[in-house]
Parts: sequence; structure tokens; C-alpha cells
Amino acid sequence: MKKITIFIVLATLCLIPKLQAQTPLPLSGQLHTPNGTPLNGATLVIQDTKLRTTTDESGNFNFANAPAAGTLSVSYTGYIAQNIPFNAQNRNLRLLLNSKENALEEVQINAGYYSVKDKVRTGSIAKVSAATLSRQPVSNPLAALQGRVAGLVITQRNGLPGSEFNVQIRGRGSIQSGTSPLYLVNGVPFISESLAQNSSLGANSPLNSINPNDIESIEVLKDADATAIYGSRGANGVILITTKKGKAGATTADINLSRGFGQITRAVELMNTTEFLAMRKEAFANDKTSPTLANAPDLLAWDNNRYTDYKDLLIGGTARSQNAQLRLSGGSPQTSYSFSANYYKETTVYPGADNLQRKDASLNLSHHSLDNRFNLNLTTSYGINTTALSNIELSGALSLAPNSPNLYDASGKLNWSEHGISFANPLAKTLETNRFKTDRFSSNAVIGYQLLKNLELKTTAGFNSIAVNQYSNVPIRAQNPATAPTGQASFADNLNQTWIVEPQINYSLSPTPAGKLSVLLGASWQGSTNTGSMVRGTGYTSDLLLGSIEAAATKVPANTFGEYQYQAVFARLNYNLKDRYLLNLTARRDGSSRFGSGRQFANFGAVGAAWVFSQEKFLKAIPFLSFGKIRASYGITGNDQINNYQYLDSYIATLPYGGQTGLIPNKLFNENYGWEENRKTEAAIELGFFKDRIRLNAGWFNNISSNQLVSYSLSAQTGFPSILQNLDAKIQNRGLEFDLSSTNVKTKDFSWSTSANLSLTKNKLLAFPGLERSSYASTYVIGQPLSLIRGYHYTGINPATGAYQFEDRNGDGLINSADFYNIGTKDPSFYGGIENTFQYKSISLNIFFQFVRQKGTDVVFGSYNLIGSSVNAPKALLDRWTPENPTAKYQAYSQSSSGPVSQARLMIPTSDAALVDASFIRLKNLALSYQLPKALIQRAHLKTARIYIQGQNLLTFSPYLNLDPESQNISALPPLKLFSLGLQITL
Repeated sequence: MKKITIFIVLATLCLIPKLQAQTPLPLSGQLHTPNGTPLNGATLVIQDTKLRTTTDESGNFNFANAPAAGTLSVSYTGYIAQNIPFNAQNRNLRLLLNSKENALEEVQINAGYYSVKDKVRTGSIAKVSAATLSRQPVSNPLAALQGRVAGLVITQRNGLPGSEFNVQIRGRGSIQSGTSPLYLVNGVPFISESLAQNSSLGANSPLNSINPNDIESIEVLKDADATAIYGSRGANGVILITTKKGKAGATTADINLSRGFGQITRAVELMNTTEFLAMRKEAFANDKTSPTLANAPDLLAWDNNRYTDYKDLLIGGTARSQNAQLRLSGGSPQTSYSFSANYYKETTVYPGADNLQRKDASLNLSHHSLDNRFNLNLTTSYGINTTALSNIELSGALSLAPNSPNLYDASGKLNWSEHGISFANPLAKTLETNRFKTDRFSSNAVIGYQLLKNLELKTTAGFNSIAVNQYSNVPIRAQNPATAPTGQASFADNLNQTWIVEPQINYSLSPTPAGKLSVLLGASWQGSTNTGSMVRGTGYTSDLLLGSIEAAATKVPANTFGEYQYQAVFARLNYNLKDRYLLNLTARRDGSSRFGSGRQFANFGAVGAAWVFSQEKFLKAIPFLSFGKIRASYGITGNDQINNYQYLDSYIATLPYGGQTGLIPNKLFNENYGWEENRKTEAAIELGFFKDRIRLNAGWFNNISSNQLVSYSLSAQTGFPSILQNLDAKIQNRGLEFDLSSTNVKTKDFSWSTSANLSLTKNKLLAFPGLERSSYASTYVIGQPLSLIRGYHYTGINPATGAYQFEDRNGDGLINSADFYNIGTKDPSFYGGIENTFQYKSISLNIFFQFVRQKGTDVVFGSYNLIGSSVNAPKALLDRWTPENPTAKYQAYSQSSSGPVSQARLMIPTSDAALVDASFIRLKNLALSYQLPKALIQRAHLKTARIYIQGQNLLTFSPYLNLDPESQNISALPPLKLFSLGLQITL
């Protein structure tokens, strides 16, 4: 018995170390670069276990229960992976990762239904990262893309908060159908057009409801290989917006606070009172007439010493902005989360309290099972935008005589007349209300299950709801009391809801000497409804009643409804042989409710191929060539961006007669039109030199769209203005795109990198059978761009009359539209941007310039205003024709509505004189940040802290005078010059 007892004791002592070794223990540490920069989002996996986690913003990681000994695998995009052994005595690790010489291999590109490493992609996809977005003080993510992506043209409509944008990828491919790209937010279609029913302000972009700080990346898909898997929805390109997700680890709180201000970039410099009155007197003298109180109160009744700078009064103010962002992130290796909340407010440069306010919150949950076979990702967000804007009409307000009467009378009310002569008070528009409230709810879920080792089942489902409530009014106090006005108000609601469900099967064969094969099969069901109603009330007798539709003397209701159904099946086959020879095949069958029976379905597809020739043994001997790839693609996509129900008969209500409302036919039935087709061809080469310190991508594309859907004009005898049908018209968009990036200097304390892009594009109408006999004969020309401008050829000023004169090109003795010729286009001939980033220890400086080569409308020649009338004019018009100045740039002053000068001012906007060089180089963005010292951060119990200064649209260099060269619209507020100062801390 004693021997047995001794044996048990000895056996127990031998087992104690083994039991200790099997006891789970915490394992933590930090991950940095050699210069001390923390690596956020790195992946850490304990080998031979299912334990994994990621680092937080400070590079920290933590395993709550790790083996007492093992090997930790550490990987991060662009850095050399490492395997680090650990044991019971080494539980707090400080790890360093060195940058890869060739980071290209690890860059992941999101293509929507799949992701692909940049090295082996066959399609044309551009990526803009969260770091780039965060450097720009903008409220709309589209503003952050301007000039940064080759082939992408983005133009801001105005400088109002919530401004809308015009977006085109590789040109205009349709005569009348929509040309906007497909927007997807976390895989769910998102509308980009304003839902406002009663506004010409152009300041209610739905994309403005998305907080740019919530975005992880934006990918722009351009060629057929990248877009064909989206079928007809991707005919005009695809913009993928992916929001940030949670990262495993201890809970981290990121707080970002900023304040900013903005002012106009450029505006027309107008005549002062002395110059204006001299112009008026000279105009009467030229017309050999005398001014009277009726036609010249500015000369005879109003104070000739008074001066009001309406430009400074109306748009010379300072817009203010404030932004507060909170983000919480953390979780376990199996379940991570991210929560963010944001408040943003922006005012305008207008007088008054116009502003936009955005409040939004988002939540992301990611989970995968212990065996990694099941995974779930859920994202949901809710945002409220409220906008209150004045209905200021700049073109009319800025044209007022500078000596117009005082804007307020002695009692402090708006003034409407002086000496019994009325005038338009520009401040009246500030009393008119345009109020929008936009509610956005978005949610999507991705559920995946690894059924077999190489087989994954996945379903994505999403829902977007955008509701706009709109109220606008024209109060009595905003109108001249001499006209006995009554108030007006309109009440509108619009709701757009989109849902989508997409089951998918992913199958991939493990890599073998014969290569790697992956197959994606899926289906798509999508639906959207749009409902709207509006009631316009007039005859209000008190401004206190404007908020009540019941108080209106007359009410005119209207409503809209639209429903769209879409379904598809799609497939993708990708073959990869040794990361050297790549083939990608895509097919899709689309069905759309926008076409009649028998034409609702169509087949589309694409093929993409690439050869990574730098992998060939005979080229590896070239020392300076680190990467080389040739890729090409060809495919066909459709386009169904037309209104719903166009193939059906439709009717509209008549005005009530005898107490009854009738119906009259509005549109003819035609079920014989079908899909537009867009054939896209691309070839490109990608090169890397000196271990990829220099990267150059060059591509050529040729897109031809045909079977154009056109609203074809009909004879008035039919009783209908037009009918929608397909025409065998063909439109070509072709061009060259270049992307260059380089690491110019890289040392321990200092780095300098450069990136640039350049696009050269051309749009052309290749064919349009029967064009000369159609109603489009004066609009389009074979071989010319769709945006072609036709008009007169300006030959100078007639020395006898002082009026503009034009060439009689057909020699018939008359100057009319028969003398038009092809003047040109406003389409940019080339455009792009160049960015330089400097990093010195804790200081970072980023400078980005945007450039565009284009034509634009001259502010003087492009105006129909009669120079010499009671309308104020740009200062440039001081250089006008007189007998003493016969070589002047502009014609003589005149205030008469007849005569050669008056006739010429109606013709000059439709001449080549009005189309001038509007090219520009703009300091689009400048961002300077400073990371606070580590000792100071630790004393404050913070993980990180930085302060930053950002600027947008800071400087503009352009031969284009007076107006902003981007907007080119005297009636719209130009984009603003923005500055922002902020503080970002991580707890």
C-alpha cells in the first residue's frame, strides 16, 4: 500500500507541469512599425487553434484565454507576416512588422459580390480609402472623390449645404436614358437623385445623409469585367460604398470634434454706383433718348450717392460648420461590434439662419462561430437631415441697381418703393421658407455558412427607406404690399423604399499545379416603390396661417406612385494559374418591369483576362521591373434607366369643369421597345519599378452604346407630343486613363509619396439613322459629341453701329440659325489630380490639386441682359465700344429693346464668343495633422490624440473670369472655400 501511495504522489508531481501547460492564460501585446506607428486592424491567429483577434487603433491586442505556449501568426496588409513563439513567461508581447517591398500582393479590392487582390484583378476598379475621406472637410462623400479617380467626373451643382452632384463614369452613353452610376451602400442599392418634389435649389442629395466618417472605402467599378456582374444596373458604372465594421479587442472609443467656416471661391465683380450711373447715361445718349421717371428712376429719383454691394450683402457672409463624431469598437474574436453617432451642422453664406443639420447613428455586428463555418454581419443605420434654405435668386438679386432704395424702411420692415417707384427687394427671398426633413433608414445582413471545405452558401439582404417631408411658403410679408398679395404654401411628402435579396453559392477548388478555380452562382430579387403627395395652397390672408393647409383659400392636390421590380441570375467563373495567367467570365440574365411583355428579359456578360508577365522567369532578370501585368476585357451590359410604365397608355386629370374632373390621354402604348446595349472594351498595362516604389497603370477604353431609348417627337396631328422607342443610334465614349504613384523618399523619420491620375476622354455620336429628318436634326450631329454646341461665328464689333456682328456663313444676306456651325463642347478634354503626402515623425501634410481642361460659358457674352438697362453689369463691361474706343471687347451700351445693339445681345450668347476657356487648377484639399507626444497622451490616459487643420477648394488658378469654373452658373451659389480645425482622441 505504501508503494502504491508513493507511486501516485510521483505520478502527480510529473503531471503538474503538463496540467499547468494546458491551463489557458491571457495573452496581450502591442503591434507597431519600426518607427513606432501603431498598426490598426492587423490579424493575429494562434496556430493549431481557432483563436483569432485584431489590433485596435493603438495597435493593442488581447486573447482572454490563450494556451500557455504556442505560436502567434501576425499579418497586416503591406507588411511582412511573422510567426512569433510565446510561452507561460512571455505573455505581454511587443511586436514589430516591417513593410513589404511589394505591398501590392496584399491590397484587397472590393468588387461587390467578391473581393480580389489588386495583383490578380482583371477589371478596372479604383479604390478611395477611409484615410483619404477623413482628410476632407465635406459632408457628402461624392465631394471627397472629385479629381481622385481616373474616368470619374463629378461636378458640384452649387455651394449650398446638401448640394447635389452630377456624376459620370467614362462619359455620357445615352441620349435620353439615365447616365448616373449605380450606388451600392453595403451591397444595397441607394438612390442618388433628390426626392424633393418642389424645389429648384439642388440641395437635397440623399447621399448627403451618409456620414463620410462612417465609410471604410469607396470602390469605383468602370469596365465590363468589373460591372457586368451587376447587369443593367451597372451599365453606367458602379460606386460601392462600404461602411466601417467592428474590430475584435478591448472596447475603444474614438472621438472626433471639429469646427469650420466657408466663403465663396469666386463671384462676379459688379459696377459700383458711379460706374453704373455713367453706363446708364451713356446708354440713353447712344439711343438718343432722354431718361424719365418711368424708365430711369435710378437716375432721376434715387440717391445717386448711395451704394449697396449686393454681392457682399447676399453671398459675402461666412458659413459655419461643426462636427461631432463618436465611435465605439471592440468585441471578442468571435463577435465584434462598432457603434457610431454623429452630429453635423452647416450654415450658408446667405443672410439669415439657413442651415443643414444631420444626426445619424449606425451599428455593426460581426460574428463567426468557433469553427469559423458560420458567419454573420449585420449593419443598420438611421439618420435625420433637416434643411432650411432661402429661395434666393442670385441672378436677379445681383443685377439690382447699386443705388436701389434702402432695403428697410424707418419702422424696420422691408422697403418696397422710394418716391412712389417700386423695386424688387432681394431680402424678401430670405423670408420665404424651404424646409426639408429627410429620414433615412438602412439595414443589411450577410449570412454565410461553410457547408464543405470548398463550398460556401451565402445570402445578402438589405432594405433602404428614404422619406422626405417638405414645406415651402411665400408669406405676405415677403411680397410688395402694393400688389395686395396673399400667402402661398406647399406641403409635400415623398417616400422611396428599396429592398433586395441575393442568395449565392461560392465554390473554389484548392490550388493545384493546374491552377485555382472559383465559381460564384447567385440570384437577385430587387424591388422599389416611390410614393409622393403634394398639396399647394394659395390665398392665405395671414402669415400665421401658412402652416395649415385647411386655411388656404384654394388647394391643388397632386400625387405620384411608381413601382419597379427587378430580378436576375448571375454567374462568375475565375481561373488563376500560378498568379500569372488569369481569366474571369461573367454572365447575367436580367429582368426589368420597365419593359413590355416579351422584352423584359435580356442576357449580358463579359470576359476579362490578365497576364502577370513579371512572373515569367525570363523577365525576372530585369532588376528595375518589380511588377508587370497586361489585362483586357470585353462585355455587354444593358440599360433600363427610364421611368416606370413608359410602355403603357397613360392619362392625366383635366382641370375641373362643372364640378367634375375628367381624364385625357397623355402617352401612347408601345410595348415594342427594349434594352439599350452598352458594349465595353478595355486594354491596360500595369507596371511596377524599383520594388514597386513607382507604380504606373495605363488603360484604353472604348464604349459603344446602341439601341438608344429615345422619346421620339410626333406630328401634332397625332394628338401626342412623342412616343418612346428604340433608335439604331450609336454613341461612343473612348479615352485613355493613367494612374501613377511613387514613394519618393522613405526613411525612419521622413517619407514623401506622390500619386496622380489623368484622363483623356472623347464622346461621339457614331450613327443616328434618319437624323436629318427628325426633330433632333438641330441638336445632334454625326461624328460630334452629344453635348455639341452650335451657333454663330462672332466676327467682332461693327464700327458703324457699335454692335456685335456675326458671319453670314451661307451667304444669303440673313443672319439666322441657317448660319450655325459646330462651335464645340463643354465636355472636359482631360482632367485629373495630383497628391503629395509628407510625413515627418508625428507631423503629416497632404496636398491635393485637381485640374480640368474644359470650355465654359462666358459671364458677359453668355448673358442675354441688355447692357445699359437698369440691370447692373460686371465691371468688365467698362471696356465697351465708343467712338473713342473702337477696339473695345464689348459692344456699345444701350437701354432700348430695339435696334442693332439689342438684336445683337440676343445672338451673342448663341455664338462662339460665349464659349471660352474655363480650364482650372484648384488646390482641392490641404490637410495638416500633428500626433501629440506619447508621454503627454499617457499622462492624459489616452491611447492616441491628434489635432488637424483641413481646407477644401482653397485656391483656384483659371483664365475663366468672374465665375467659379466648376459651376459656371451666375444663378447658383458657387462651391465654397472651406476650412476646418479639429481634435481626434482615442480612449
